[in-house]
Amino acid sequence: MKKLLTFALAALMLVLPSCNGEAEQTTAPTTPETTPAVTTPAETTAEETTALRDKETELRILFIGNSFTFYNDMPTKYFRNLCGAAGYKVKVEAITNGGHFLSEFADTSDEYGAKVDKALKNNKYDIVILQEQSGCPIANRSRFFGGVRDLAKKVKDNGAELYLYETWGYKKGYSKLSSHGGTTKIMEMKLRAAYTAIAEEVGAQVILAGVAMLDIHTQGKIEVYRDDLFHPSAKGSALVAYTIFAKIFMHDPRTVKYTCGMGEEISADMKEAAYKAVFEEQPIPDGYKVKTK
Repeated sequence: MKKLLTFALAALMLVLPSCNGEAEQTTAPTTPETTPAVTTPAETTAEETTALRDKETELRILFIGNSFTFYNDMPTKYFRNLCGAAGYKVKVEAITNGGHFLSEFADTSDEYGAKVDKALKNNKYDIVILQEQSGCPIANRSRFFGGVRDLAKKVKDNGAELYLYETWGYKKGYSKLSSHGGTTKIMEMKLRAAYTAIAEEVGAQVILAGVAMLDIHTQGKIEVYRDDLFHPSAKGSALVAYTIFAKIFMHDPRTVKYTCGMGEEISADMKEAAYKAVFEEQPIPDGYKVKTK
């Protein structure tokens, strides 16, 4: 009788609610091995992101673009130093020229196009990053799409991963802003739509530097433009570097101590903007979406 009473009491305890009103768990918790967790980019932790690329393997990275790339020595100064501070080994190269279009970089009869062609044929790259002339994806979309397509073929033959570096809307007051959207925000949205569309066609990934720039510009605390109202300031180039780094390595930039010489407070704001541009969804409203064909 005593044994029967003890058994009944134990059974009752299994179904009694806990103090917070929920039934206590009587089975072992489900492990990732039995039910894999679905993680969205915005939920990715620093520990998970840093494992996505091998830190022991050196990556050879080629930047192709114009002044929006080479201003303030962004690739070989901010970006390369940021990678090193995070523990990644990179060899950074750049073929750039002010005002150049991707269609020119794809043309072997062009001085810089010949350099690109030679580099891609004679060297093996892991990653190639393309940056179009700032207004072309809006003002001459077909030229932009054609330039990306032609270069994408060469990058594919090289065996490298292809990334498209989206630039940003011009600052209010710049003479060409009115013909490229009218506001900094609208211009960025149009750029984002064009870059995203052609990236989907050619199998590239987009680095939304324009999104990060708009974020910081809208906050109004950090000046990311030069006095000419369209080129990046040193802080703007550092922000671009944080965003490119975050996208390529899928590494939370907020976990890297490197400040690009901008100070802790300023760099913290820029790292946050870069993080959001890469790890949070950046939808394109239907009214802005474009087709490549």
